[in-house]
Amino acid sequence: MQDRRRATGVLAYASRGIARRLLAAVLAIAICGCATNVSRDSAVTPGGNPAAVVRAGDAHSAQIGAGADRGVSGVWQGTSLSDCVGEPSDPGRCSAMQQITRTMFQRGDEVTGYYACAFGNQVCRHLNETGVIRRGSVNRTRLTMRVMHEDGSMCFFTGWRKDDRFDGGYECLQGGGIIEQGTFRTRRTY
Repeated sequence: MQDRRRATGVLAYASRGIARRLLAAVLAIAICGCATNVSRDSAVTPGGNPAAVVRAGDAHSAQIGAGADRGVSGVWQGTSLSDCVGEPSDPGRCSAMQQITRTMFQRGDEVTGYYACAFGNQVCRHLNETGVIRRGSVNRTRLTMRVMHEDGSMCFFTGWRKDDRFDGGYECLQGGGIIEQGTFRTRRTY
């Protein structure tokens, strides 16, 4: 009898775990399904007339032409490439390339947001895969920002925006010294 109760308890516990995982999977599918229902390439006009479909890129261009430029707000993706100028702190990172993403929010001249790094031809420096954008500022087309990492290091990015491209250079500091520098190239993806 006791073995039967123990077996029933184990099955009930396992069922709850499976139910939680199943619920999480259903929610993830539902969220992804809703998000993919909207096409990034086209949008239906406010009247809901499917015959009057407008390309989103054309609509965005029209808004910018009308003065509704969103500045640097958005998601910017691209690559960073370290160089070997001077005496790098880690010569093994010469020409290290990473995939980078910046999610930026512009309010006036101030820029905040998040930074993400992913493997390119090497892992991210000190395995810093995320960071927070602090003290970002825009002066016409020039953008400067500080990315703070969890390990206490920080990287300064300075670049120039031209339409949906944002390219420039960076320097990473830790303990008062430059530990890496290089260039980056990104473009707005959203």
